[in-house]
Amino acid sequence: SWTAEGVLALRAIGTLEPDEKIRNPDYLAEKFINPEFWHYSVYSPTDYATNMKVVRAYRADTYFLVNARTHKIDQTLKEMAADGLEQVVVLGAGFDTRAYRFAEKMPQVRFFELDLPATLQRKKEMVKAAIGHVPDYVAYAPIDFNTETIEEALVRVGYNPAQKTFFVWEGVTMYITEEAVRGTLTFIATRSAPGSVVVFDYMMAGVAAKDWKTYPQARIIATLCALHGEPWIFGFPEPSAGPFVQKFGLDVVEDLDGKAMTEKYMTRSDGKRDGMAGSHWGLMHARVPRP
Repeated sequence: SWTAEGVLALRAIGTLEPDEKIRNPDYLAEKFINPEFWHYSVYSPTDYATNMKVVRAYRADTYFLVNARTHKIDQTLKEMAADGLEQVVVLGAGFDTRAYRFAEKMPQVRFFELDLPATLQRKKEMVKAAIGHVPDYVAYAPIDFNTETIEEALVRVGYNPAQKTFFVWEGVTMYITEEAVRGTLTFIATRSAPGSVVVFDYMMAGVAAKDWKTYPQARIIATLCALHGEPWIFGFPEPSAGPFVQKFGLDVVEDLDGKAMTEKYMTRSDGKRDGMAGSHWGLMHARVPRP
């Protein structure tokens, strides 16, 4: 996946940030990247200043979105681990590293990674190369989306719908159909314990509809994704995903737009903003209601 590797690189670049307050915490990202990626990339694996010149020259606000959502998801995971979390399910796991960054600090939590069989096989190879082994505390759940449901794939590897779960749904909703988005939210709302949480990033419907007059910043990255065979096809109705999510019986804990993400996660130690997380992105934190 071109987008998955590109986002992985943005996380790795973010770990070079001198300001610890906004530094990307994914210290394993650079170990998961194919070394050949840097050879063909405009970015550098070690030169932070040059990388930021590229980000700002190309107005690559995806960098700031990636940094903000990494901070938000990591923060939520740590908060839930201190409050009885039992399972973490990474939906569309790709190159997510949380199972390998947090497991030792959260021995009571079982991690599940769900993705296509070929993706998970490649992931295991990358994990072994990065940390020396494929840990047994991670349950890999391969799924054929044409013939299986999320629940079938997860239950097969030990997922327990009665346990408090954190669903990480990062960089997925814009690439799948509305039907798939609805199916996933229904599963989370009905097949996880009260107090379970999902955090996901999303875009507005106007972006998926290519309304570049309203969302001019989105045009370049949308075009690049489409050229690499990964077009954006779904966006949530304006002005945010909140009302859509609530229809499934989920409570909205926090719904951040680009401005709010920037203020909360991209404000440097000196009070200056590092960069705008984009006018067309949102970050949703929703919870299964408690009785």
